[in-house]
Amino acid sequence: MVTDILLRLIWGIASAGVARGKGRNPVVWFIAGFVFEWISLLIVLILPRVGGGSFFSRPDSSGSGTHWRRKIEKTCPYCGQRIIIDDIPGNWVCPECGRTVQYDGSGPVHAANAGALLPQVTWMVTLFAKLAKGDGVVTENEVRQVDIIVRQAFQPNKVQLKQIMATFNQARYSAETFEDVAHKLYLIAGGRRDFLTDTLTALLAIACADGVLRPEEDTMIRGAAAIFRLDGVYEQIKAEFFNRVHPEEQTVSLDSSYQLLGCGPSDSDEAVKKAYRRKIKENHPDRLAGQGATDEMIREANQKITAIKKAYDRIMTARS
Repeated sequence: MVTDILLRLIWGIASAGVARGKGRNPVVWFIAGFVFEWISLLIVLILPRVGGGSFFSRPDSSGSGTHWRRKIEKTCPYCGQRIIIDDIPGNWVCPECGRTVQYDGSGPVHAANAGALLPQVTWMVTLFAKLAKGDGVVTENEVRQVDIIVRQAFQPNKVQLKQIMATFNQARYSAETFEDVAHKLYLIAGGRRDFLTDTLTALLAIACADGVLRPEEDTMIRGAAAIFRLDGVYEQIKAEFFNRVHPEEQTVSLDSSYQLLGCGPSDSDEAVKKAYRRKIKENHPDRLAGQGATDEMIREANQKITAIKKAYDRIMTARS
């Protein structure tokens, strides 16, 4: 009799300990373990973890990196397609139909009665996620930068913010490549230069959130600029962006300046000057006006002339 009670207490304690680790009520599971013994422990072991957490990420114990929860597969109630999500209660976006589904931490996902986001916002956030995951590691600085951009640019309400966060989480595991998403964003935005230019600026801010623009990130954003038909605009954004960075990042700013002029650090001062004059001539507003350029093209030319002059000044200052 005593032995039987002792074993039941052990099963109860074991069940309660596992339940607590999974965010469930330890008292309830202690009682269940005492009554049902090993059956209770087996059930609580296979149940999913519940509880809150950051929508974008879940920091590890050291706080130095990002640990993502395990992935699970569910069926979209709208289109019937299989989707991969993190095992986190909340709203998620189906990559096939673009609709929002709700996951409560256990069982299937359900249709969510939430206000829909504009498609271009969904694809922009997806592009942010693809860039952040591009080097294999999503840092907290990148997540924080995405959160700042989302809140400032879109000013979402609580429902929309949950959808945006769910989109970011899901996009890290979706099958689309960065280039695929950029193409979709370009099409859904109708080629709007202002919107796409803002997207490039946001991508650059996310890439530099850790204090350095890595070559692979630069290549990805440059690829997006080509898809957006904004190759030259990206160089201008980079030149202006790095002109505002801290002094210790001046080397990166000089690299962007050389790229904008189409020359290199090993070129002579005379070669740099010739490259500068050539760029000024190619982009001079008067020359473009004579060729029948639109007002928008003239404005862009003026902006690029300013960027070219700043780039030349930075290079010459660094060489003096």
